[in-house]
Amino acid sequence: MKSSLFILVLITAASCSNKVIYYGRTYSPTGSMDIFFRESDITEPNEIMGKVTYEITAKRNSDKVQDKIVDRMKEKGADAILFDEISLTNTGSTTGGAVAGVGKKRGFLGLFGSKSKYTKGQMIKATLLKYKKNL
Repeated sequence: MKSSLFILVLITAASCSNKVIYYGRTYSPTGSMDIFFRESDITEPNEIMGKVTYEITAKRNSDKVQDKIVDRMKEKGADAILFDEISLTNTGSTTGGAVAGVGKKRGFLGLFGSKSKYTKGQMIKATLLKYKKNL
């Protein structure tokens, strides 16, 4: 029972964290990085080195979010980042509960119910690029 509770707490804590999830290759860290929002703006020959996803609460400042992603991806060696998708999301969780009491006429009175809580979030998806001249 205790191990099941520990695993549940661990999964819940992991799902609430704001992680930058990256899949791709890693190169030597870069000092600067170009930022793009349209693929047509990229003129330098390049190759796709990876994809990044970041899901956070909608309350976070967008400048700080962008800075965090850029700083983390410089560590991966990206020369440029193309922000593919920035969207608002809704995440929810349901909690259940029960309240019981004693009634005078029937002996037992029980109330059962659940509550859903929805949180607005942001989903940021981007593509990391490595310029061919830097390979």
